[in-house]
Amino acid sequence: MVRAFTALGVIALAAALPTASWQQPDHVEVLFLDVGQAEAIVIRSPEGKVALVDAGRESIVADLRRHGINTIDVAIATHPHADHIGGMADLLRAIPIRYYMDNGVPHTTATYRRLMETLRASDVTYLQATERAIGLGSVRLRVLPPPAQAEEMNDQCVGLVVEYGDFRTLLTGDSQVEELNHFLGLGVPRVTVLKAAHHGSRDGVTPAWLSATRPEVVVISVGRDNPYGHPSPWALRYYATTASQVYRTDVHGEVSVRGRPDGSYEVVTATAAPGDAEH
Repeated sequence: MVRAFTALGVIALAAALPTASWQQPDHVEVLFLDVGQAEAIVIRSPEGKVALVDAGRESIVADLRRHGINTIDVAIATHPHADHIGGMADLLRAIPIRYYMDNGVPHTTATYRRLMETLRASDVTYLQATERAIGLGSVRLRVLPPPAQAEEMNDQCVGLVVEYGDFRTLLTGDSQVEELNHFLGLGVPRVTVLKAAHHGSRDGVTPAWLSATRPEVVVISVGRDNPYGHPSPWALRYYATTASQVYRTDVHGEVSVRGRPDGSYEVVTATAAPGDAEH
């Protein structure tokens, strides 16, 4: 049965589940899986501790095992739309997960109900998306809670700042302008990597947002020939004014960013591109 954990402060996961079979002591990996018009992002610490942010629309178990991931220390669902939680129930049944966090906002879909039933039947400890920090080995995950009231589910996403020394990544699900302004009020840092909000849509970026975050790299999780017109040409022009590199899963496939404590990083993509390099 799922257990609830609501205390504020830092949750240390350094001695959680057995580590995955992967070890790389000099960097944190932020891996953007290629899951079509959906999102699934893996954060792997130098100690091999694993966080998962969203789980795509379909099962991602095979993708994770291909990367040597057999346990997950914390799984975070930014919000309960099917392209972000569709693969989560299967994941809970197939791979041991210690902690689970979501935005706490119920949804009416069969996908959400199935996930909740699976979660209740599991031994996962539930975490509220309050303003807190999670210690993932030597990596710090700062949780940005959604606003108390918002009209749209996209503006009720859990945000996350991934920190490893001077290397920072910012993940904000499908946040739109209202929630981006909320996160600005909470205080977002300058980051190395910014995941484009809402699959690179026009409503997922503002001048104020880019002025505050000033990313060197932008990654867009998006499906090829999707019916929404993502990413927006307007948004792409905005990102290009700030970031030196913009990567898209529909063009580059999986995107792995490997960051070091001094702020340097390396980008590796499934499909080679001129921008794949060390910085």
